[in-house]
Amino acid sequence: MPSPFPGMDPYLESPTYWGGFHTRFIVALSDAISGQLPPGYYADVGQHVWLEDEPGDDRHPFAIPDTYVAADDSSGGTAVATRKKKKQAAPALEVSLPKLKKRPHKYVKIVDQPGNRVITVIELLSPANKTGEDRNAYLQKRTEFFAAKVNLVELDLLRDGQRMPFGKPKPPPADYFAMVCRGERHPKASVWAWTVRDLFPELPIPLKPADDDLELDLRACFDRTYDGAGYRTRLRYDRPPDSPLRVADAEWMTEKVLPKA
Repeated sequence: MPSPFPGMDPYLESPTYWGGFHTRFIVALSDAISGQLPPGYYADVGQHVWLEDEPGDDRHPFAIPDTYVAADDSSGGTAVATRKKKKQAAPALEVSLPKLKKRPHKYVKIVDQPGNRVITVIELLSPANKTGEDRNAYLQKRTEFFAAKVNLVELDLLRDGQRMPFGKPKPPPADYFAMVCRGERHPKASVWAWTVRDLFPELPIPLKPADDDLELDLRACFDRTYDGAGYRTRLRYDRPPDSPLRVADAEWMTEKVLPKA
């Protein structure tokens, strides 16, 4: 049974469900694209891995240098710098340095099979991409895609967090966004904006300039993800979503959506 919402289901934005939804939706997108690709391409799921230090405390030096430089003028000649070995001081304690944390992030890539070159990347933003934990790393990767003239399709299905920079003019206020930037047209890009009341847009997926775009039916991918994970019986529609809706949208949800759920 499909979601009662016409487009994105705000209950899936909860941290309880987002991780599983992200993985399943990425796979659904990859499968939908694979079925449309012309010869010479393939689609697959790739993974970025962000590395960061765990928080550590301030530490003070606990050893003294084991060499020093002295001036030896006993011969009456010119002073010569001489390295003299000092006894090594025993360490005061043994410490554990902050560990590196790995934060994987899955995406869809379309690859030119003969040259094994990435042509298009489809990114589904996660909360960490928008709240600062991984934001700088993601923005750097985004810049690398632009510089390499890789087509970038970016999906933001989260109402919370800081939006990605879109440049000018700013898109209209909305709950969800999609951006398609063709490598050969950068810095120009196309942006779709919609609310929790709207249907998913159908997006063009660019390949190499000589090839026609694919059409990505986001709703079909969403329905496959939603049904495959059994979200209809798992989501608590008897409670407000974790990320509150605007008052008017909450009233619309109560009157038009959930009574039919």
